[in-house]
Amino acid sequence: MTTITEAVRDVPIARLFLFVRRTDDLASACQQVEEFLAFCRGRQSDSFANERFLGAWVDKHTVTNLPQEWVRPLSATQTLLLTMQEIFALWGVWSVASIEAVCRETNEGMGFSHNLLLDALIALTQGDTGTVGAYSPVFARGTPMEQVHAEIKQLTLRYPLRIADPIYCDPDTGALSLQDELSCH
Repeated sequence: MTTITEAVRDVPIARLFLFVRRTDDLASACQQVEEFLAFCRGRQSDSFANERFLGAWVDKHTVTNLPQEWVRPLSATQTLLLTMQEIFALWGVWSVASIEAVCRETNEGMGFSHNLLLDALIALTQGDTGTVGAYSPVFARGTPMEQVHAEIKQLTLRYPLRIADPIYCDPDTGALSLQDELSCH
């Protein structure tokens, strides 16, 4: 009999996600994670080497209390299983996690979206009244600003007071920045 953990390993659709203690830590966390990912890319066999960032969640409680896995309803008949495949952290300040999403009933891997992960994060922190959490979506460097603004607007409408400024990632080097250098020139 195949366990859920074994079935999850058969369909690897994982993404990197950054958890940060405070907004003030975001810039230094981006720089430190960038250095960590450069090290991983140099080792090609490392699972962090070729993953893509989806976003960052700023919340002092979640950064130290990440569950290994959690379940979120998708519909009346399906549930989403989110699994932390690997976590690397500067304890208490930031954590970068490789997260995999699988439909529990079909064992099919699922692609990530900002909405899918935000719904799960908000549900995860609902029991903690002291947790508000802010989400910074990550965009590839050079993404047209109209697209960035449209996605930020859509997220802000769906998740009022939860959306922070975007983070930009260079798809070739993994460099993370709070500004899109291409749009600054």
